[in-house]
Amino acid sequence: MTSRAVRLGLLGCGGIAQTHLEAIARVGRVKLSSVQDLDPQAAQNAAAKYGARAVSSGDDIFRDPDIDAVILCIPPVHHFEFIKKAIASGKHTLCEKPFTITVREAEEIKRLSTAAERLVMMASKFRFVEDVIEARKLIQSGTLGEVVMAEVIFCSIVDMEKRWNSNRAVSGGGVLIDNGSHAVDVIKYLVGPIKSVYAQAGKRSQKMDVEDTARLHFETEDRIVGMVDLSWSLYKHTPSYVNIFGTKGTIEVGWTQSKLWDSKEKTSKIFGNGYKKLDAFVKQIEHFADCVEKKALPILGIEDAIDSVRVIESAYTSIQEKRWLPVRR
Repeated sequence: MTSRAVRLGLLGCGGIAQTHLEAIARVGRVKLSSVQDLDPQAAQNAAAKYGARAVSSGDDIFRDPDIDAVILCIPPVHHFEFIKKAIASGKHTLCEKPFTITVREAEEIKRLSTAAERLVMMASKFRFVEDVIEARKLIQSGTLGEVVMAEVIFCSIVDMEKRWNSNRAVSGGGVLIDNGSHAVDVIKYLVGPIKSVYAQAGKRSQKMDVEDTARLHFETEDRIVGMVDLSWSLYKHTPSYVNIFGTKGTIEVGWTQSKLWDSKEKTSKIFGNGYKKLDAFVKQIEHFADCVEKKALPILGIEDAIDSVRVIESAYTSIQEKRWLPVRR
């Protein structure tokens, strides 16, 4: 006898939702029940393609007793409100990054979800990329010796001027809160929590009221130092997006392949198959379903989600005050 599928409702049928939808379709033990978007045609298109029901309001999903969990692919300004609604309606939640715009909101979600015993996870696709997982194993095994420095590079040329991301009132900020939320979580996953930051907003190359380029310097609790480079307006010609430097070697996690450099032997060993976006989303949905069914504990817990918000909030304050700041916990 097979167990009942985990039934999902998805809010927001924009760009990132399309990968979530495709991933859901590849996981047999979950079922997409309903989808919703402010654009009715977008919801209807998604519903027709994936065999779900299009509804006009998110409340229709929250009120549906047959839906176990929701996936939020909506603009950040609405995350806090809709996570609260999900918790109040007894649903578990997978929310796209950034988790919330403020630390106060994130901590309130923790309080509510704990009291209601509802699972709330931030989507963080890079924790489910096989090369990143392997890099973590190599670091923890001591292969790199003592880790001293780390860096993340998320830089590409993307026209963001007409997207909601460029509207601070909707997004909460620019590339720092958007791609930076991924970057700081990757740093924590690989080398531990960030304890202090110094951030800079770069020259704006696109006409928008948020930063399109930023650099974040950081120090972790284990005194590992490094930086994160973020941009929607420039491309850094490098095959790797994560580099971890240790006393015995270097790990380069790349878009098409990853490498381990042995500083003693002066040789490189290739590992992994690079960044496979859909594969990572499939693994994320599978893990979320495991957590909903209480078969596993979250790889990315509520404290991890809050930590990402803490670091980004501190980084924006650092830009304003032009100084190093501790990440308060």
